[in-house]
Amino acid sequence: MKPSPQLRPRSGSAKEAIRDAAAALFAEKGFAASSTREICERAGITKPVLYYYFGNKDQLYEEVFLETFDEYQRELRSAARRGRTPGEQLTNVLAAMFGFVRRRHNYWRLGFRMVFAPEKESPAIDCVELSQADEKLLAEIIRKGIRRKEMKGQPEFIAGAIVGMAISSILGYLLTGKPRLDRSLARNIIKLLTQGCAVNSTDR
Repeated sequence: MKPSPQLRPRSGSAKEAIRDAAAALFAEKGFAASSTREICERAGITKPVLYYYFGNKDQLYEEVFLETFDEYQRELRSAARRGRTPGEQLTNVLAAMFGFVRRRHNYWRLGFRMVFAPEKESPAIDCVELSQADEKLLAEIIRKGIRRKEMKGQPEFIAGAIVGMAISSILGYLLTGKPRLDRSLARNIIKLLTQGCAVNSTDR
């Protein structure tokens, strides 16, 4: 049973503060080792406030991940609608992905932890299946480029290669702060995977 509405804080950012605090702790310590007391202390709220927004820790964990994933996908799909060419759209999507990582790095750390954590450590969320949404979006753009005869190759393979290079860059950023996740890196990755390394006859 949820606390009465009178316990709801006046600040509209309380729910977001709880989510951010929970994401940071879940990423650092894992679901089982993170207590609601620690989450409340980090968010600067009391337990009744936490339970007003989230029924229990399992629900909090699921909402932290799934709501953030939905936000992330909306940003990527919005980015995909911008750009005159498929190459520009691919760059926009990758740049949006990198921008999200910079702003929400704890959520990405949480995602990686979920993939590699022992079974039953946390509520069951198939984050591997969810992550395939990125490849599907990129493959859609690549198919459009192939239809317009601006690209060639296998859409799924190219999309997988783009995601692979992006994940490698993101892991490096989370572990060492490098490379710099910006539009220039996004552009270089897309250029490499859509144009290749071959030297054209006109370049010799």
